[in-house]
Amino acid sequence: MEQIRPFPPTDFIDQAEQEETIRLIPAPDLKQWAVKNYLTSDGQLYNPDHDHIAEILDNDETFLAFAWASSAAVSKKRMVLGQCEKVMFNVGGWKKARQEQQMRDWFGYIPVYLITIDASFCERANDREFCALIEHELYHIAVERDEDGDPICSNMTGLPKHYLGGHDVEEFVGVVKRWGANKDIKRLVEVANNPPFVSDLDISKCCGNCVIN
Repeated sequence: MEQIRPFPPTDFIDQAEQEETIRLIPAPDLKQWAVKNYLTSDGQLYNPDHDHIAEILDNDETFLAFAWASSAAVSKKRMVLGQCEKVMFNVGGWKKARQEQQMRDWFGYIPVYLITIDASFCERANDREFCALIEHELYHIAVERDEDGDPICSNMTGLPKHYLGGHDVEEFVGVVKRWGANKDIKRLVEVANNPPFVSDLDISKCCGNCVIN
């Protein structure tokens, strides 16, 4: 049987539209799908770049959680379709207790990292767009590395240390146009000029549908 990618509950999106608000719900099925396909060695979309996340999850399931948001967020006048965040709580009064309670009510634990995905986008996105969005957010969970590029592990647990990583390449088109590309931009162009490592066939095997529109 072909595997079908997870979809957000339609009643969840409908309710948010009726209330004219943004709603959020836990998405354990999305986490299970991401782990099976990206973080498992025999997964259809397996990527060894994420092995450091898999190593943590093998020892601690509370490291990562997923949630659906009923619609996109807006930040700096841009639509945000996905967000990976290191879970932090406000202090003062009952703020921290209230926020911790919400995480426990949702997931049964307090995750270290939370990935939130726009459900309305995923409802209409094709498989390639969906898979790329999920992997983009996974890449934000970065592992600390030493000067030789090897992962740095905790002396307490022996497991890799993590941080919330930025994008590999961040630059303005105008700067590149006027002053040329730095080594990171050149590397991105080099990679972009080659065929994608994950083909349409690989994604269709993983998700079951080639186009969902």
